[in-house]
Amino acid sequence: MSEQYKQEDYKGPTEFVHLHNHTVFSALDGVATPEQYAEQCVLRGYPAMSATEHGHMASVPDMYLAFRKHGIKYIPGCEIYFNDYEPERQRIEASGFKVRSPEWRKNNPELSARISRNRHLTVLCKNEVGYHNLLKLTTQAYETGLFGMGQTQYNRIWFDKLCEFKEGLIILSGCLNGPVCHELRYRKLKNKDGEVVAERSAGAALDAAVDWVKKFKAEFGEDYYIELQMPGIEAIDQFGEATVRDEDVFRWLVSIADKFKIQLVLANDCHYLERKDFELQKLMMAVAQGLTMDSPDLFHVNSSEQYMKSRPELWARFKNCDYSKGIDDGVFETMCNNTLQIADKCEVFNVDTSPKIPEIDNADNEIKMIVARRLKSGGFDKDKRRFLIDGLKVTYVEQAKIELNRFIDKGFSSYFLITRELVKYGRQRGWPFSPRGSAGGSLVCYLMEIHTLDPMLWGLSFNRFLSPSRGGYMLNIEMPSPIDDASFLH
Repeated sequence: MSEQYKQEDYKGPTEFVHLHNHTVFSALDGVATPEQYAEQCVLRGYPAMSATEHGHMASVPDMYLAFRKHGIKYIPGCEIYFNDYEPERQRIEASGFKVRSPEWRKNNPELSARISRNRHLTVLCKNEVGYHNLLKLTTQAYETGLFGMGQTQYNRIWFDKLCEFKEGLIILSGCLNGPVCHELRYRKLKNKDGEVVAERSAGAALDAAVDWVKKFKAEFGEDYYIELQMPGIEAIDQFGEATVRDEDVFRWLVSIADKFKIQLVLANDCHYLERKDFELQKLMMAVAQGLTMDSPDLFHVNSSEQYMKSRPELWARFKNCDYSKGIDDGVFETMCNNTLQIADKCEVFNVDTSPKIPEIDNADNEIKMIVARRLKSGGFDKDKRRFLIDGLKVTYVEQAKIELNRFIDKGFSSYFLITRELVKYGRQRGWPFSPRGSAGGSLVCYLMEIHTLDPMLWGLSFNRFLSPSRGGYMLNIEMPSPIDDASFLH
């Protein structure tokens, strides 16, 4: 693009709120950490920011704590996987058909494409009610909308499900892969042999996009916004057919918003902090897909524009490209100011950041039984050797009892049973891994086969991980008798 306009030429306000962003919690996609984003907001004088990971909200605790520390408003959110054909997919498969089978795909090319392709939708939490509703939606999506195979499974939400939990939510129309933009882009559909199996006119595409806009506007009212982005990439459909440029989509969205009196909001879909981080993000995506960076099969935006731009940088991009063709500068200011309006709409509320560990029934007894069986099967119950651990000489059984008392007292039983299952799952698939931190020196973890090196023999056992002072209570480690030998080993 020509660089006729420089960011230094911009004379407008500099405040802006990035509402569509990915952190390192969008695994092998986002590069920046919550702390780095918070620090940048402080440096730039931005009042708020959101994180919208792909399909989940795992970054909420880190974002909340980092932004609270720096005095910046944090807006929880999510870029949900949206597919309104998910209920239809479930109905078809319940009837005995396999939507992934070559025969079914051949007989239903367009429906197959729509079922298999996920749209993206940006959802923000306006208040605490919205936060809990979005948690419910993303969680239920794993239970009722999971689609795919292996590592490419997606937790999908559809329109009726979204409306069921709509209170307290703000909806942005999404990126180029959102439901509205996709309809604007879709002209031709090709099969894997390159044959066109369906096509439609620009008018039909526009009508389909407008239908989505009307549906969302009718349901969400003033909390529905048209999201605009300037990624600088070719619009490619799922079968590789170049269709509509993103600049054209941008201008059509402005027209649609004007016609239906819907507010515009500018987003940059940030995945990294600086332009130079683009290569790192591309490398991460290649790792995620098991490909090399120069592979023609690598799915990537292939644009270095998804960094945390300032408002002057966004203005320069708007002016230097066809995004601004026929659009007044006042529209740019409005779509930026609306990011501040959305931030003002969103309430500050406390987020419970404590770990949410599932509780397993009878976990304390279960962990005791596993450890006791391993002590006996390995002959450790007969081993009378004593090992010096934190000033105390103990046998295998005595150290196991000390640790078990603390595991149970601290409420760790369920956590380590779950960890054991995850480790077992990984080992069965040949995944390389190693326990991290002082828990790696735990005898109980060794007996549960969470790690494979006997910590007693190699002087690795120590009690820092299980220190009584860490749990806010005092426990006399020389009297570890609540676990009775008779019930424990017999």
